[in-house]
Amino acid sequence: MSRLSVVHKACGILMIVSLTITGCLGSRDWQYPPPPDKTYLDATADQQVAGSLVVVPLEDKRGTEVREQYWASVIPFIPHASTVYDRPEEVSSPAPVDKVTFSPTRDFARALADEIRKTNVFSSVTFVDHGQPMPPTDFVLQGRLYSTRWERNISTYGLGPAGTLLWLAGLPMGTTETEVEMFVHLTPAGESDNVLWGFAMEFEAQETDSLYRGLEDSVTNYPTGLQDALRLAVKDLVEKAPERLKR
Repeated sequence: MSRLSVVHKACGILMIVSLTITGCLGSRDWQYPPPPDKTYLDATADQQVAGSLVVVPLEDKRGTEVREQYWASVIPFIPHASTVYDRPEEVSSPAPVDKVTFSPTRDFARALADEIRKTNVFSSVTFVDHGQPMPPTDFVLQGRLYSTRWERNISTYGLGPAGTLLWLAGLPMGTTETEVEMFVHLTPAGESDNVLWGFAMEFEAQETDSLYRGLEDSVTNYPTGLQDALRLAVKDLVEKAPERLKR
């Protein structure tokens, strides 16, 4: 067996054992509205647009980088090791803490549709998934997803496998950074080049965790951060739609 294979196995065992001991990963499934409150935004339109809206999934423009280097953390004098996923939901066998179960192009668009529906700015709001027939509508909201980058760094403090004892003592295990970048725009039905409203959204979040806290927060960063980004977008739409979408 090669030295690299031994390193991979050693690191995998350390991670699995550590995460099994804690049992505090929480749900790795998409939840929206985000926990713990699970409430929608409170934006409400003063005026309603006389028309219906259909929201479709986002066009996927993300990168495809996959970099898995946790194995380096078991090498003495290496301060930290990282894993990077541009599309975390597509990774076939991620480490337990890196598992994220969602479909960003659909889930983000569906969340946007739900938030807009709550504002009552349109007479009706419908999310239409891939493969579903497009119902009659006055307006269509679509967009592009540019990033859902996931980067996790773990540290054994330069001590190799012995550094995991510091995790047991409560020292931070690692950090997780999540990033989302997207753009949405609204057009009249059948007039995809006639943009009546558009909004760019992005957010970044970072969580520091230990074996005893924070491991679940890295996943909830996606719905929590998305709602924060949607807050500005929905507010802007509610304010501008009645004037821009006059028929």
